[in-house]
Amino acid sequence: MLRRRTASFLVLILALVSGCTASPDTRGPLPDATGLVTAAAGSFEQVRTLQFDFSVSSTIPGLDIREVKGQASREGGPYGSASGQADMQESTNRFEMNFQIVGDRLHLANQHGLRTDEPVPPQYRPVLLMGPDSGLPKLLKSATGLKTETKEDVKGVPTYRVTGQLAKDVVAEVLPAVQANVDVKFWVTQSEPRTLVRVWMQLPPRQPNEGAVMLELGLSAANQPVGTTGVG
Repeated sequence: MLRRRTASFLVLILALVSGCTASPDTRGPLPDATGLVTAAAGSFEQVRTLQFDFSVSSTIPGLDIREVKGQASREGGPYGSASGQADMQESTNRFEMNFQIVGDRLHLANQHGLRTDEPVPPQYRPVLLMGPDSGLPKLLKSATGLKTETKEDVKGVPTYRVTGQLAKDVVAEVLPAVQANVDVKFWVTQSEPRTLVRVWMQLPPRQPNEGAVMLELGLSAANQPVGTTGVG
């Protein structure tokens, strides 16, 4: 059970900083949205490490998490490496868990000291996060109906906010429970090279009496030294 729950959120993280932003600035001409996201996707070719902060506004079947923070790298072995902490919720039980991928091993530990050490499943490789044809670059390249909405600061970083849609088959690769197209927003740096710093998705309600679910992923510290975190 420990591996199954944790693998669910690793799939999402490795395939995909929430923060307050200033008032939107729509003054002046805004750059072409397709050019912005294409450039941001291409910039991942130069990214070797990054930090992430992922949060979910409500529950999603098969994804029992509320927030995950950590770091990922292409280095550290054939699968790359990753480590961090997760705030998880299963029914009414809320708990924290640490994870770490080193070499070809996935290490997990919860607050009660329960640990597992297993081979890294192929689909959970950290290198997928920044791969040119997978993970975040694929989300950027697959988005349609793109439009540059405004300028915004994200944690002090000047960005352009781009809105669009993702087809259900693209989203289902990381969230199998999603069987509908979703709205998406990307925040791309105003400065060159264009860099993706934030992603927001709105999943439509699964039933008439349910609300939409918001997912948010923040990215930072690209190519900065990776610290030690994760399973102690």
